[in-house]
Amino acid sequence: MRTTTLLASSVLGLVGLVALLDPAGAAIAPAGDAGLAASRAYLHARNLPGHGVALEGYSPVSYFEGRAERGSALFAVDHEGVTYHLRDAAQVEAFRASPARFVPAFGGWCAFGMAISDKFPVDPTCYRIVDGRLLVFLRNANIDALELWNQGDEAKLLQKAQAHWKKVQG
Repeated sequence: MRTTTLLASSVLGLVGLVALLDPAGAAIAPAGDAGLAASRAYLHARNLPGHGVALEGYSPVSYFEGRAERGSALFAVDHEGVTYHLRDAAQVEAFRASPARFVPAFGGWCAFGMAISDKFPVDPTCYRIVDGRLLVFLRNANIDALELWNQGDEAKLLQKAQAHWKKVQG
């Protein structure tokens, strides 16, 4: 009987630990638990997972080099509470010299979603550079928001997206 109780306690403890992990394995702090790192999800209305790494770890500098490319935690840079993973030391230097140039527009939410007054998650490989700004878009089995964006009047979509982003930011 004692062995069964110990086994049950161990299993419950393990279940509790698993509940504190997100799918990527990062710890998520329950409300009020100062022992674990606090979630940075939605910091300043930005599109962030609980661990605070933007663009699902893709390097914002790489987009401006013509490709969506994963960065590395070895080259992590924090800007306004958000962590960005970059590819190498040269990208770190470029980002630090002008972070506003590289951070995604609309807090990393889908630009098309912002244009229709909504917040959509993004596929970090679905992007476009417009007027020197990184726009990222939703893409899944049902919707390709970049395709919808390209079919619209870009100037009007940008104007609507900027207006909604101001509301979202508060």
